[in-house]
Amino acid sequence: MAITRIEIENFLAFKDKFSADFCNGINVFIGCNGSGKTTLMKIMYAACKFSSMKANEYDIKALSNYFDSNEHISDSSINGMAQIIFDSPVGKMIENYIKFVKPNDGIQSEMTNGSKSSAIYIPPEDMLSHSKGFLALANERKIPFDQTQIDILSKAAIPETNKITPNAEKVIDKIKVIIGKNVIYENDTFFVVKETGEKVSFSFEASGFRKFGLLFKLLRNGLLENGTVLFWDEPENSLNPEILPELINILLELQKNGVQIFIASHSYAVARWFELNSAKENTLKYFNMVKSSNGIEYNTADTYSQLTKSVLEDAANR
Repeated sequence: MAITRIEIENFLAFKDKFSADFCNGINVFIGCNGSGKTTLMKIMYAACKFSSMKANEYDIKALSNYFDSNEHISDSSINGMAQIIFDSPVGKMIENYIKFVKPNDGIQSEMTNGSKSSAIYIPPEDMLSHSKGFLALANERKIPFDQTQIDILSKAAIPETNKITPNAEKVIDKIKVIIGKNVIYENDTFFVVKETGEKVSFSFEASGFRKFGLLFKLLRNGLLENGTVLFWDEPENSLNPEILPELINILLELQKNGVQIFIASHSYAVARWFELNSAKENTLKYFNMVKSSNGIEYNTADTYSQLTKSVLEDAANR
């Protein structure tokens, strides 16, 4: 189930009215720090998380962990609203709401119906190399880590599926060429298994290869299938530019397999490689986001070269 539209009013970083329409393929957010890219994706991810819960499972306090109250929530956020609209498989528009009422109460939610949306959020930080004891610490000691960090580690650690779908197997084979034979989870630790049989702990693996290893594990666990929404914050972080095109090609392949993708990036190379490597089966949309005196503003285009006043171009030309 794809996200087709978001409407925000006085919610967190968005101090005024904001709305955007998305494609069901790859949506690329570019912009300077503080332009709302991460907040926008977290709002949508939180709505997806709520959509998969039953009414008696809502945990408002847990949901607020997606938004650091000390950093994001202030008195000026009172009476804010974020509305996320999904397009159901039968073409019916479905609305999910998360509403912020006042700082002391955290995030509160209302939903119009029981829509379901499976979502993955990959934060900029590498979490798999820190797996030893992390989930136990987060769950038992109730330390308020960013919930997206806990979620991605939890999803990577679940048991593998009994059968790999043909679409997932095709992408896994591409990843094997880059990192090795397999990715396994043993004794609370992730390992990359090389063709020689050597097991390399994620903490000793090259940082760029860890990104491919994470994708491998998510695919092997059956979590990046048709209908999934993938949010990835700064995929270029710690990645060797030489293998960046390989990562872009894998994301384009996932999109062809029915995964809707949202990317937040500061990288000119990421923006351009999506455009250069895309095929007829790929759908792209770019959002050039800027923080101004009027709030968060943006211009959008179906290709990067059509964007006006790109902040990445401005930085590159300095």
